[in-house]
Amino acid sequence: MNVCVFCASSTELAPEYVDAGRALGSWIGGGGHTLVWGGCNVGLMEVIGRAARATHGRTVAILPRFLVDRGLAFEGADEQIVTSDMATRKAAMRQHADAFVALPGGIGTWEEVLEVMALKKLGQLDRPIVLANLRGYYDPLLAQIGRSFEEGMSPREIEQLYTVARTTGEILSHLESAATRGKVE
Repeated sequence: MNVCVFCASSTELAPEYVDAGRALGSWIGGGGHTLVWGGCNVGLMEVIGRAARATHGRTVAILPRFLVDRGLAFEGADEQIVTSDMATRKAAMRQHADAFVALPGGIGTWEEVLEVMALKKLGQLDRPIVLANLRGYYDPLLAQIGRSFEEGMSPREIEQLYTVARTTGEILSHLESAATRGKVE
């Protein structure tokens, strides 16, 4: 299974986020899966890439030319796909993914996971999405989604587009389910 991970490039990370990135990368590599990710050498992106490589996982780094030119490319990826811009990067990440995980991250991570949710709602994507709500990180987003129901902006069915995992164990459990049954339960 090709697991696309959206995550922080920040180095100011709580230990729980680092541990989750390491565990996820190790699960991907140790399970014979492929990591598809933003391919940078900073923050959770670096942590997950190193963990996947350390457990002999295949890694596909997808990043735009301007990040490569800034020296931010992860060294040692099995495959590096360099795109012209961020939109092309996201399209390539989706094309290579069988499942998506959004670890905690900033505006780029939010944008990536919201885009795959929107595409899934529109029937343009039919793959599992796991929102890693570690330490309640995504509680404000989940509250906003709830408000969209209250305000009549979204149907409640959008809650079925993704699965919320509150622990690293739950992230891995949802992915294991996706790998063995073809969907997240």
